[in-house]
Order: sequence, then structure tokens, then C-alpha cells
Amino acid sequence: MKKFMYMCMMLLAATLTFTACGSDDDDDNGGGNNQQQQQEINQDNYYKYQESVNVQNAGLVTFIGEATFANGKCTAMALTTVYPTKQIAKYAWEDYQDDDDAANYTYDGDKTIVYRYDDETIAGLAYLSKTAVCELVKTTIQRMVATLS
Repeated sequence: MKKFMYMCMMLLAATLTFTACGSDDDDDNGGGNNQQQQQEINQDNYYKYQESVNVQNAGLVTFIGEATFANGKCTAMALTTVYPTKQIAKYAWEDYQDDDDAANYTYDGDKTIVYRYDDETIAGLAYLSKTAVCELVKTTIQRMVATLS
């Protein structure tokens, strides 16, 4: 129950964190990272948000957030990270193994790591509208990209 409440609070905080009145992005790219692409798909029973960033001295990292719905309620949600090299993915995989929820991660042995939300977390999202879940997925991916920018 403690983990459930923590996840609910994190989801709420994530949805409230990214409110702004205007753009505060600098036009110059002094850090060497630049956004490569964004893609958003919003269908009746499926939502996907994808964003890629070119990380200096590493390469292109792609984050993909997906959610599926039935009767307007979230039934599954996953976050996928595609790393530029197998070595970086393996390093990240080893780091994830120390997490409390390490069982939720899967690694394809190449460059992709997927985090699938557990049934308890999905059940906690049942009170959210599809719009709110889609915004949560998008905000989560944007925060992941921001950590590399």
C-alpha cells in the first residue's frame, strides 16, 4: 500500500510539474544535445508518445511511452528506452537491477529496455481519464528527455 500511495503521489506530481506560461528554452545549443524528433499517436484504445535526443559523446537515445485502454480506462502502460549502443544499454540494465521494482524491467539483450507498470499501479490509474493518462505518459517521457538535455 505504501508503494501504491507513493506511485499515486508521483503520478500526481508529474502531471502538475510541467505547467509554464511560455518557452524558457534557450536558442543556442551549448550543451551539444539537440532534440531529434517527437511523435504522438492518439487512437481510441491506444496512445503513444515518442521523443529522441542526441546525447553528446553517446548518440541518439529514444524514449517511448505507450498506454492501452478499454472502456476509457488504462489497462497497460510501458516506457521503452532505446539506447545508442549495446554497451550503454547493458550498463543501464545493470543499474536497473538495483531498483526495488527490477522485475518490471525487461532487456532484449541488444539496445532496448522496457519498463512495464505492474497491475497494482495500473489499478491505481483507473480513476484517471484517458486524457490524464496520456498527459502522464507524455510528461514522463519529456522529463526523461530533459534529464539528458
